[in-house]
Amino acid sequence: MQILIIRPGAIGDTLLTLPLLRYIRTHTPDPQVTFVGNSAVLPLIQAWHLAERTSNYENRLWSGLFMQPSISTSTRPAQQQLQQCLQRIERAICWLPDPDDCVKRNLQATGIAEIAIAPGRPTQAIPILSYLAQSIGITDLRACNWQPPQEYEWIREEAQAQQHRTIAIHPGSGGSHKCWPVTHFATVIRSLWQQQIAVNIFTGPADYERQEELLHCLPPPPQADLLRLSENVPLLTVAQELRHCCGYLGNDTGITHLAALLGLPTLALFGPSNPTIWKPIGPRVTVLYEPSLASLAPQQVLPQLLAGLHADKDV
Repeated sequence: MQILIIRPGAIGDTLLTLPLLRYIRTHTPDPQVTFVGNSAVLPLIQAWHLAERTSNYENRLWSGLFMQPSISTSTRPAQQQLQQCLQRIERAICWLPDPDDCVKRNLQATGIAEIAIAPGRPTQAIPILSYLAQSIGITDLRACNWQPPQEYEWIREEAQAQQHRTIAIHPGSGGSHKCWPVTHFATVIRSLWQQQIAVNIFTGPADYERQEELLHCLPPPPQADLLRLSENVPLLTVAQELRHCCGYLGNDTGITHLAALLGLPTLALFGPSNPTIWKPIGPRVTVLYEPSLASLAPQQVLPQLLAGLHADKDV
């Protein structure tokens, strides 16, 4: 069955959809999935065999879904190209706003038999996976149980076999209001170094200033190999590097969701975003929530982070 799935949004939004991609693949005869979404996540989706084809949602091709007249009657080259792309699709799932039913009409015009369209986030405080599942008729979330691909799954014994136990840290986020203070991250890192625990700091293009501020707050590490910087690393490479870490600390951000999906003991710091909706999906996730993250003291975070090195459950 030819299935089109469109899920725009940030990296975290896309990663929270992966359990449903796995469900669709395992509950559909001969699935042929085309996934349209955030370009940073597409290589990961292909490597994890969750889709046969992927496409960047920012590609102008997909803007044709929102244009009038209907793509079935349009003479515009872009819309004609989109119509050709959609002709083989039998089922379409779109998690995006469509208040005037423009997307729905355009999909119907291409002859797609089964169409489900819903906003990308719930209006009530329910877990995002529950909401997305319900929007396509899935009521038993046990069927969406997530298991990472074997070659990427975090294994405690392998991570602890490294020369130094390593904690992965991502101090940034898509919004500064969702970021724990850099000075607090620095306090935690210094405490980890005192226990001979290495730190791998992950940062993306939007995190440059926070990274510089964090490094300014830190003394030189006691040993050079207790600090590693992973800057602007592709998400697939991040997934590979996280497998060698013993734990993870981060804000409500895409890499936090990736660490959780891999099974890595993950401590996620939330505020003001609602963890009831956006809590990372994974077997070893702990969430600390404060409406104002500056109120969350390092002395509250460090014990939870260290406990995660030994615990094997979701909190």
